[in-house]
Amino acid sequence: MKKTPFGLIFVAVFQFIPIFLMPISTLKVLNPAIPSVIAALFAVLGVFLLLRRGWSRVASIFLQGMNILARILIGLNNVVRPAEAGGGLNVEMIATFAVSIVLSALVLFYIDQPDVQVLMQS
Repeated sequence: MKKTPFGLIFVAVFQFIPIFLMPISTLKVLNPAIPSVIAALFAVLGVFLLLRRGWSRVASIFLQGMNILARILIGLNNVVRPAEAGGGLNVEMIATFAVSIVLSALVLFYIDQPDVQVLMQS
């Protein structure tokens, strides 16, 4: 069995970060059980990535792609604060969404490389 590359280990351990990266005001209103369940699911997905299951690569690609799409769609609607909330740009949301999109894109770029695809098929 081939040695697992560091990049795949890094993706398996830290791929939950782009999903959880959101403004502090949004995190405050979340039920604490929701992030715990999502973290547990990502932990299971990370284990299966390290075990080189093909479906886990596809699931990671799907989740990161959906994260990008969701951030774009939510961001387009919420970039400008309503006048009742003081108006202006929601800089915190723009910054966290931009970083999240870039991190998801990096995960997608790495995990879709031909050498990783071959590694996951073997």
